[in-house]
Amino acid sequence: MTALAKQLQVSEVTIRTDLGVLEEQNKISRIHGGAVPVAENVRSRNFEERIHINQNKKRWIARCAAEQVDNHDTIILDASTTAYFIADYLKNHQGLTVFTNGIEIAFKLAENPSNRVLLTGGVLRVETASLVGRFDDSILNGVRASKAFLSCTGWSSSLEAMEDDLFEAQLKKELVNAAEEVIIVADSTKFIKQGVTAFAPLNKISTIITDDSIELARLNRFQQVGTKVRVCGEKVTKLLDSGVNERRMRVGFANMDDTRPFPARVRQGLVQAATVNGIEFLMTDNHQDGPTALANIEYFLEQNVGLVVEFNSDVRYGNVIMERLRALEIPVVAIDIPLPGASFMGVDNYKSGLMGGRLTGLYVQQHWENRLDKVISLELPLAGPVPAARMQGQLDGLRELVPVADEDVISMDSKNTFEGAFDAVSQLIPALKTARHIGILAINDEATLGALAAFEKAGSSSERVVAVSQGADAEARKDLLRPQTGLIGAVAFFPENYGNIILNMAASIVQGKQTPPAVYTNHLLVLSEKSMKLLDLSRLNYEAISVKDYDEASRQLIQRWQSNSL
Repeated sequence: MTALAKQLQVSEVTIRTDLGVLEEQNKISRIHGGAVPVAENVRSRNFEERIHINQNKKRWIARCAAEQVDNHDTIILDASTTAYFIADYLKNHQGLTVFTNGIEIAFKLAENPSNRVLLTGGVLRVETASLVGRFDDSILNGVRASKAFLSCTGWSSSLEAMEDDLFEAQLKKELVNAAEEVIIVADSTKFIKQGVTAFAPLNKISTIITDDSIELARLNRFQQVGTKVRVCGEKVTKLLDSGVNERRMRVGFANMDDTRPFPARVRQGLVQAATVNGIEFLMTDNHQDGPTALANIEYFLEQNVGLVVEFNSDVRYGNVIMERLRALEIPVVAIDIPLPGASFMGVDNYKSGLMGGRLTGLYVQQHWENRLDKVISLELPLAGPVPAARMQGQLDGLRELVPVADEDVISMDSKNTFEGAFDAVSQLIPALKTARHIGILAINDEATLGALAAFEKAGSSSERVVAVSQGADAEARKDLLRPQTGLIGAVAFFPENYGNIILNMAASIVQGKQTPPAVYTNHLLVLSEKSMKLLDLSRLNYEAISVKDYDEASRQLIQRWQSNSL
């Protein structure tokens, strides 16, 4: 108040009077020692209004934040609208334990019955749908979460995260102390503001996630002291080096399609590995489209990347992409779909196909007395010959155990999606009236589940169809838990572990070390509980686990690869 009176050259009494008038006009909110404009005090707006402010930016930030959460993590979310969007991106995660003071956030997370959601105590604020303050001992006493995702109003001159509300700041201090890692999620507008009181010094903050409207110069001071920064946009995400890591590597990653389960898990694994190892990482999305993939390469070249990780399903553009990168001597790691001259990392397609085909054949032998009337082969012609080897492996593995005539194999384009397979099989089903036993071979989990859904909608029982999917993603594992399903198992590829493998390859390439032309992921049969009990698996000579043991198997594989540090 004194400073304001001095600046305006009036008395403190005049300042108090004028502030009182402005408060009555609802233009400001009085706080201890001064006031803030109502227009800037977004916390006074109700939740439904606030959720629309900078919504796209908050969604980009939220997607990036959710990628840092693993199944079965214990995390903290504050009551911000950005945290609400984070909760939306966590809907397919399993077994989370979440502490939050956000009412709406708690409801959203509780929609998944595998999650355990705990609300902090305190006073209910309707306008922010949050609980603030506390009574007696805090629910957070003794809690140790792996990560806390917190918003802020702005930053102090000494780079402390700040809040306008004293009660929120008090709670956030507790949230900071209860987490092993504090991640600030703040859109770009928060970097030109301050708040009333600080709740987290910079040495307590491991990562800042913001949107791509930020002036990168504003982030320099954060990077200089070792804070990791992620800049997230609609098309591009940047993981900026902290500035203290001597072994810098600038990598561009173009994903096949972020909206699909398998590529989304690849992206998440790469993000986590890059974050741990302090690598500058730029991410784009090819959207399963060749021209988009080529445009993404041009963007990487503008950004002076030293290595490209490419997941491109349109083989027609493979040579064009590689010619552009070879001309500038930029090394490439290709994921799952090879590129000429690139190092390969991904699935051993023929092997994984054999595993699935042999398991399907074993089921037909033991439960259908070796009788199979038709085989539906749901393929992906656009991706070229190597993924086609997965389809060939499935058919060869099946034929090792069950006689299948060529005329009984129906090949179809799955479009690599649930919807594509569902539509194709739905149109085919009327022509299969006399077929009592049908085997489904498919390029991935989504196509398999789409085909099975088509049969279910047509009224066919699970005893009429049998399938072993490829990938073992979350939806396939969920289906394996259903009693009435034609899915008996899946071949797991563990895409969440791709990041560790790829970045170890990238480090070797950049350092000039000898690198094998192809590195394959681990392959494992994941079976339903029913299949584990009913099938004589000794005849296959493959490692097989129950679907309930998948997460533990994945953790062990990740730990094994992480031991090979960059």
